Formats: sequence, structure tokens, C-alpha cells
Amino acid sequence: MVQNSHRGYPRRARVAQLLQEEIAALLPEMHALSSVLSPLPPTISLVELAPDMHSATVYFSLMTGPERADAVRAALQESAGQLRQALGKRLALRRIPPLHFVYDARFDRGAGMAALLAGLPRPRDEGEE
Repeated sequence: MVQNSHRGYPRRARVAQLLQEEIAALLPEMHALSSVLSPLPPTISLVELAPDMHSATVYFSLMTGPERADAVRAALQESAGQLRQALGKRLALRRIPPLHFVYDARFDRGAGMAALLAGLPRPRDEGEE
């Protein structure tokens, strides 16, 4: 009897991970996006699939901060059809879901918190005076 090796890792999570990796690999190849995405392309931080796997939310972050997030999101969304076509050629999936891009601000909040913590006065050692 053959056991399912993916039992603890549901199909939806596997497909989401695969989409994340492939979208990240495709972005540098998208010449229409090169002017908007340079000098640093976005990082694809997460892909969430709907329970029926008929839509995908693609979260991206920017190393340069949130200033360009709206322009990058608009460019990615405009190129979503081309990305889906490229994904369809690369992946053995029956259907590639529509892609919806969302800026992932978690990293910005983390950097802001680190800056706040860095600005706090340090506690003195008991031997200092």
C-alpha cells in the first residue's frame, strides 16, 4: 500500500508555495516590468490561495520601503495576465488562478519597531556610575 507522502502538507499549501517560487523567478524575466521594478525587484513574501483555489493573493515587499508600493502593485497587477500565461507554460497545473497583488507591510512595521527599540536608552550595568 502506497502512503501519501504529502498528508501533513495539503495540496493548497503546496500549490501556494509553488506559485510563490515561480512568480519570484519570473519577475526578473518580465521586460515590461523592468523599468518599474528596478533597481531592486519586489520580494514575493507569501501567496495565499482561496479555499477553492480559484484566486490567489500575492503579497510582496520592497527592500527600498513603502514609497514605491502603489506604483509597483499597479505594475504587477497590470502584468498579472502575462504572469498567469507564463505560469501556465511552466507549471503542470490544470488552472492558474487569477493573481491579486498586495503590498506586505509586515517588514516595514518590523523595521519601525527595531528603530524604536534602538532609540531606547540602554540600562546601566550595576558597576557603572
